[in-house]
Order: sequence, then structure tokens, then C-alpha cells
Amino acid sequence: MNENSDNIWQDEMARIFKLLSNPTRLNILVLLENHPLSVNDIVEKLQLSQPQVSHQLAILKAHQLINSERVGKRNFYQLDDPHILNVIDSTKNHVKHVIIGKKHGEL
Repeated sequence: MNENSDNIWQDEMARIFKLLSNPTRLNILVLLENHPLSVNDIVEKLQLSQPQVSHQLAILKAHQLINSERVGKRNFYQLDDPHILNVIDSTKNHVKHVIIGKKHGEL
């Protein structure tokens, strides 16, 4: 790889981490881990307004982390890239170490 391609990778990784820095988007991704949900389902589970949820869904969809499928009059959202859950899980594991004040391998 050359320096330019390294910059592209770094920029893309920074973009993904920026997307994941929003708690609502994180919660939506985790909710979609096991099955598709409609906007109304997500609104109910997160206790947020429909416009808030729709806005975050649009961002996640624009960045290819989720997709949607229309069933009747409703859109159901699902993960488009399940690999993102590995990033979330790895980050959770790191945060666990930080919160309890133990070094890695001491848990």
C-alpha cells in the first residue's frame, strides 16, 4: 500500500467511528442484530420520536450499515453489514476494562 491508500483507509475508518459515536445509532445497530424492525418498532424500543429515529436510520443507510425492505406500507430495516457488530463488541470489551479499572487479561 502507498501513503495515499493508507490515507483512504484511515479516512474511512474515522468516518465509521464518527458514525458510531452517536448513542442512538449504536442502539439502532444493536437492535437490528437479530431481526429487521420497522421505524415504529425502533421508536417504541428506544423511546424516541419518529423524526429522530428516521433521521438516524437515513444516516446509517447512506453509509451502507443498514438497508430496508418495504413490506406493505412499512419499511423494515436490517443490518447491511453485520461486521459492524464486531467493531461494537470489541469496543464494548475495551470499555469494560476501562470501567472496572483492570488491564486486559485480568478479567
